[in-house]
Amino acid sequence: MKKVILHLLFLIILVGEFAGLLLHLRWLVYVSKPLIMIFIAGYFLTYSRGIDKNVVQLAVVAFFFSWLGDVLLMFGSKSSVYFILGLFGFLLAHIAYILLFLRTIQLPGKKSFLKKRAYWLLPYMIYGLAIYIMLFNHLSILFQIAFFVYMLALLGMSSMALNRQGNGHPLSFYLVFVGSILFIISDSLIAINEFLISLPFSGIAIMSTYVAAQCLIMVGILKQYE
Repeated sequence: MKKVILHLLFLIILVGEFAGLLLHLRWLVYVSKPLIMIFIAGYFLTYSRGIDKNVVQLAVVAFFFSWLGDVLLMFGSKSSVYFILGLFGFLLAHIAYILLFLRTIQLPGKKSFLKKRAYWLLPYMIYGLAIYIMLFNHLSILFQIAFFVYMLALLGMSSMALNRQGNGHPLSFYLVFVGSILFIISDSLIAINEFLISLPFSGIAIMSTYVAAQCLIMVGILKQYE
């Protein structure tokens, strides 16, 4: 019953967010969007009893900086300062996720996935280079540097999610890894929409992939310790 109530509460928050985006009700987005990461963090803490304290702390740090990035990016259209600060918030979130994923790898006496198959980093390198080249001429010098650093952290986060393969609960790996890929898609859509072309229904596409990413990562971490 408790989970049902929590899921209904989250559904109400999401309905508010997507209704605000579809109907262009900025006030509704301002109310709903900050609640998304607050709910995800609260849900995680509710079911994180018995999990390594360092894992919980790193997850909460990642959720907090994601929340901060969400709040700052809401005002990104008003000033590039908010946009840069929002990116910085998510940069710190991705670093926290990298540390979190590394902390959850438990392979005593064995090499982690990427140590055995480092060639799996190649798709990340190709993708990062491709999107950076695509956007490069549309970015100011400041954003060229900021975007490069951010892409390193974003792709590093997903590669560390991939590095969890073969570690503990298989479903935990798939949930976290798919979540990390959706995070890449969401952030790529933000960059393309902001600097290259205006995408139709960009807000819906960005938020749907972003929320799915955060939820899958959170549930995946919980699943490892069930």
